[in-house]
Amino acid sequence: MNPRGKYIRPYPKSNGPVRDLNSPLLLCRTEGMAPELTEIMPVVAGSEIVLEWHHNDASDMDNVISPSHRGPCFVYMAPMESNGIGNSWFKIYEQGFNAEKNMWCTDILRENHGKLSVKIPTQINNGEYILRTEIIALHNAKAVGEAQFYPNCAQVRVTGATSGNPELYPIDLIYNATDPGILFDKKNAGSTYIIPGPPVYPPQ
Repeated sequence: MNPRGKYIRPYPKSNGPVRDLNSPLLLCRTEGMAPELTEIMPVVAGSEIVLEWHHNDASDMDNVISPSHRGPCFVYMAPMESNGIGNSWFKIYEQGFNAEKNMWCTDILRENHGKLSVKIPTQINNGEYILRTEIIALHNAKAVGEAQFYPNCAQVRVTGATSGNPELYPIDLIYNATDPGILFDKKNAGSTYIIPGPPVYPPQ
């Protein structure tokens, strides 16, 4: 997905984080949630799509995210008709600290030039969805309210699914400021990190 591309809902040019878990910006980091302003990308259930993060540009030389901004990555989906409001979200991907590689998800993103492959579940219903990506930077997260959230939303149209019934959650209630995965001292070993939020669907 191309940053500021036709499938991504508009987000601030400042590219700054959200810190307030009660902020409406936590949804997609945009105040303009009108779905008709963004095109919809066709995807096939069961296939892998490549998501991209970039700091300045889309070149392989771009640093994607500051090496100090280490933390987990997540991908959520919500039916388009919900526009992301209320109990509408389910998590399809999470990656925190990889003890085998001794790397956070953000480290792996940097190594992969900002690219991350994510599988679209087959156990969902066909239709149009908001696809929400998120990075949580933990470099200042030893203090309450200092974890940095970087969400963005794209729009996809899923075909080839087999139907499903994932448990749905509201974005404004999936995290707590004192969750161990949100309030986290980077001096602690990454292998002790507890991933916040709901479980991945379908169960891994």
